[in-house]
Amino acid sequence: MAARDQFDTLAPEFAVHINGSPLPNEAVADIVSIDVLDDVDAMSMFAITVPGWDSANMQVKWMDADLFREGNPVEIELGYRDNLKPVLSGEITGLEPDFPEARPPTLTVRGYDRRHRLMRERKTLSFTNLKDSDIAGKLAASAGLRPQVVDTKVTLPYVLQHNQTDLEFLLGRAQRIDYEVVVEDRSLLFRPRKIKDTAALTLRRDIELLEFRPRMTTMGQVQELNVRGWNPSDKKEIVGRAVAGNESTLMGGHVSGPSNVKKLFSHTASTKVTDPVHSQAEADQMAKQKFREIALGYIKAQGVCIGDPKLRPGTVVKIEGIGKRFSGLYYVCSTEHRFSRKKGYRTAFSAQRNAT
Repeated sequence: MAARDQFDTLAPEFAVHINGSPLPNEAVADIVSIDVLDDVDAMSMFAITVPGWDSANMQVKWMDADLFREGNPVEIELGYRDNLKPVLSGEITGLEPDFPEARPPTLTVRGYDRRHRLMRERKTLSFTNLKDSDIAGKLAASAGLRPQVVDTKVTLPYVLQHNQTDLEFLLGRAQRIDYEVVVEDRSLLFRPRKIKDTAALTLRRDIELLEFRPRMTTMGQVQELNVRGWNPSDKKEIVGRAVAGNESTLMGGHVSGPSNVKKLFSHTASTKVTDPVHSQAEADQMAKQKFREIALGYIKAQGVCIGDPKLRPGTVVKIEGIGKRFSGLYYVCSTEHRFSRKKGYRTAFSAQRNAT
């Protein structure tokens, strides 16, 4: 285990706080499993499973306890002996008792991070002369979250939220400009995707990395993308353009997906006209975002590693030991942290890369 000296991986541990207090010892001893599903483009979810039957008193257990009431705030930490890190802060939203035949009952406590507060109501609202970052700040505050937004710089004359939840609307606005909508504890972060960052951790084949399945395809890759709109004030077309070479980073590779199809195949291009565009700056921003999104889909991968709480969506991980073409940096899209008494702590993840 010398290669993993930062962790004692033979001693996985967890900590759960509910209503700001640690779980009572009886509940800690009863934990069967903990699952935390984290996604950069959706609400993160947790599931805590405990026994549902007290055989000594011949009655249900935990199902009526105030400890697991809906709305209770929950903080979950995972890791190893003397090295636990937070993986989710959220609220209980539901309970799932299970009474199977010929087996003892169980109770699964489910909940989400506080992005669920942005999913409670469909709205129709209009915003005038605001930036997307300003809109994100307003919606965060209305949900009782602290806004932490990165300036999007482009002021928009008119934006309509049409019969959408706040989260659907914000995710749509974020995807137009290569941003993320993330909630950490009680703060909402509206920020650029961090695919240019250095790796948060390194996973090596047969050491930390237990399974890895990348899939590279040139299908869907384009060497040029245009976003077209119309300026009614001067009656002129607006065209935003992005081409191979506009990728912000090659993520440790040498040839991007768009550059590869440019070299290998005949001219490939795409035009996006489904979304309204109000200015040249907005068209340029959208063209670069969509182009980078397409490029990032060049390699899609699924993996499983020894549990590591630092592996989070929105971060970059370095994969080593799988050859020159597929080793390198990957942008993590989603993770599933799972602790169980039988199997210990494992992390499954999905990731993407734009070059080989």
